[in-house]
Amino acid sequence: MITLALPDKYVRKALYALINGITVNTQTINIYDSKITGSVIPKYYVLMTTQTNQVDESVKCGNRWQSSILLDIVTRYGSTGNTGSRLLADDIAEAIRNLLEADLALDGGLNIIDQKLDFPNDLSSTTENENIFRKFIRIELTIN
Repeated sequence: MITLALPDKYVRKALYALINGITVNTQTINIYDSKITGSVIPKYYVLMTTQTNQVDESVKCGNRWQSSILLDIVTRYGSTGNTGSRLLADDIAEAIRNLLEADLALDGGLNIIDQKLDFPNDLSSTTENENIFRKFIRIELTIN
């Protein structure tokens, strides 16, 4: 039986501390947990979305987690004319990748043993009002 704390909140807290308020191409990028609330939705932001955990059964004691979280990088542009491109989303993803190369530190007595990054396919969508470009970074952690 695993005796370590469930890492969800500690992973989100560490990512928030690392990413929130970064500046990319003169734009301030904030990170949010799952969704944005309020009347004003920013044009550029990051969401912490799908988060999973499972006990790492490769060790006898079972005191390790395999944890993952998906970062959803969103850039939105008005749809009048040929506005926006994927460039800012690419640059935000690169800035976050560079930040994640530093030590991501968790509270709660949890330690990261291994970290892997995965970059799922981009998504682009166009509505009557907006062009939306999204990039994703999946962070996979082994935690004890």
